[in-house]
Amino acid sequence: MHGLIFTSFGAFVASEYPSVAAEVWKNERHLINEAYSDEEFDAIVTRTVELSGDPRATVLRRFGIFAGVSTFRLLYPDYYAEHGDTFSFLLDIEQRIHEVVRGTVPLAAPPHLDIRALSGGGVSITYTSSRALCQLLEGLVVGVARFYGDAVLIEQPLCMHRGDAAGCTFFVTPAPGARV
Repeated sequence: MHGLIFTSFGAFVASEYPSVAAEVWKNERHLINEAYSDEEFDAIVTRTVELSGDPRATVLRRFGIFAGVSTFRLLYPDYYAEHGDTFSFLLDIEQRIHEVVRGTVPLAAPPHLDIRALSGGGVSITYTSSRALCQLLEGLVVGVARFYGDAVLIEQPLCMHRGDAAGCTFFVTPAPGARV
């Protein structure tokens, strides 16, 4: 996993769980431009869950919101500026961000996202990753929607955590009465 995720998670824990941050990060050192094992990230998330008392899904979703509003906005300001809403942002992310990361950052392996426009507005996202961090993706979508001021509905009819072998599928649509 890319060091950026570790660095961002550190900022998230310091912001959202300040009373346990020092214990979560005790003896941990991660550089933003290095790659680390998935097991290392899982251990840090597990410590955060144990020390905070929040369920794993909640921690991951909250981290996704944090990263969508702050970390990735600061890392990719031009990408955020180029898009006027959540849906155009999401439609380009696999090609414009993930493919670039895969090609330029050694050992980086972002999830594969198959994102398609829906005929009635919104997008479908199929998430494929052995990391099973779909709650993080959901949080990222919420964070991006907050950044753009979009009200969205997120449905997840398929989820690997519920035993669906094909990965996770999300439908992200404008909330009734929301601007698109």
